[in-house]
Amino acid sequence: MDLVGRVIVVLAWIAFFSCTSEEKEVVNPDGGGGGGGIDTIMADVKVSKKVLIEDYVATWCGNCILAIEKSEQADPSVFIPVAIHFLGSAIENDNAIRVARENGITSQTTVITDKHTSFNFRKGFNAADFQNKTVVAIAINSEQRGTAVDFTIQFKFYADLSNLRYSAYLLRNGIIAVQRNYQFSGSIYEDSPRTILNFTHNHVLQDIILNQSIADAQSVKDNTFDQTHSFNIGTGNIQDFEIVVYVEDQSRVFNTQRVHAGQSVNFHEEVE
Repeated sequence: MDLVGRVIVVLAWIAFFSCTSEEKEVVNPDGGGGGGGIDTIMADVKVSKKVLIEDYVATWCGNCILAIEKSEQADPSVFIPVAIHFLGSAIENDNAIRVARENGITSQTTVITDKHTSFNFRKGFNAADFQNKTVVAIAINSEQRGTAVDFTIQFKFYADLSNLRYSAYLLRNGIIAVQRNYQFSGSIYEDSPRTILNFTHNHVLQDIILNQSIADAQSVKDNTFDQTHSFNIGTGNIQDFEIVVYVEDQSRVFNTQRVHAGQSVNFHEEVE
């Protein structure tokens, strides 16, 4: 094999291994955490739970388009997707890079559900595979103020909990950019070009408020706790933005909520 042939082989191997999924340690979603006897409490409550999906992706990664597709197809009444572009993606930003770093993610096409579980996105997202009840409900009220979106988060607790913290994401929809496409069989993009020049990217992480502590005196049964924050959307159209909030302890995400910027969403429903 001549020099050119060897170079082509090496580049092919690099391309193959650089666009593979990364596994993250799986933490038992029902074990540990604040508020002793939480498993028993969880069995008794009737608050619906939404699942946070974090897609760590890049525009140059052909595998990533399938992760994006599967997350977009997930039931929006159960799943809340976030696209975190990094590793040289055409639409990456410093906040996305920070979130990836703080979560220990080093390769694209990594999909994490509820912060702690690496998920095989190829099979799609089925609500029956995830816990559907929890002990914290979240409501969000947001309104535009000039180039900012002010939002008040309310947490309602159905058990005594400890060591809680919450984070908020600002997401943007309708970002038009390139996306590499490996034309997977059965994908809605199977017949699209290998490089889609005007791909519409949704739920793209823009700004963050991370790891805000909730005092143990506040996270007690039947209490409601609220906090107000603000995101800057610049000259963007408010209708293109979403706010996502999740609350967690050291081992689980208790719940996640989403609201379109400038609108409000009530507490998670109580269900039988």
